[in-house]
Amino acid sequence: MNETRPSTQLQIGSLLFPEIDQIDFTGPFEVFSRIPNATCLTIAKERGPLRDGRGLILTPEKAFAEVGQLDLLHVPGGPGQEALMDDEETLSFIRRQSENAKYIFSVCTGALILGAAGLLRGKKATTHWAAFQLLSYFGAIPVDERVVLDGNLISAAGVTAGIDGACG
Repeated sequence: MNETRPSTQLQIGSLLFPEIDQIDFTGPFEVFSRIPNATCLTIAKERGPLRDGRGLILTPEKAFAEVGQLDLLHVPGGPGQEALMDDEETLSFIRRQSENAKYIFSVCTGALILGAAGLLRGKKATTHWAAFQLLSYFGAIPVDERVVLDGNLISAAGVTAGIDGACG
């Protein structure tokens, strides 16, 4: 059987940061990497190795300044999310990408990063159960589901829900 491949090249970018929860990144990345005609980029504020929350070394291939418009921006969570919520360079990058991206996808506490960037106001969203009550502080409409879709915003509750959200 011949497989029909889309003619459009999709640009997917996964945000990396120190103390990321690597499965919030690698679970969805595994799904995205199998999409025909998709280019999956690992991106961070700067190039160079960084450690996830357990010490695994990850190396982004592009810095924010090197990234063009993405079709999908993937924002994982993890303990390092707290520092990003005050990092204006990262929040500005997310805002710029969200203006024309087809989808913005958060996993776990990555939703709080989107909230800090102002992207959750008036949107249905979910996050990890331990941070769920924080969504309303960002103007989100909290929904207790594994995966929530509201317009171009997809949010996944926790680690394995990120795989579910990437498949949807």
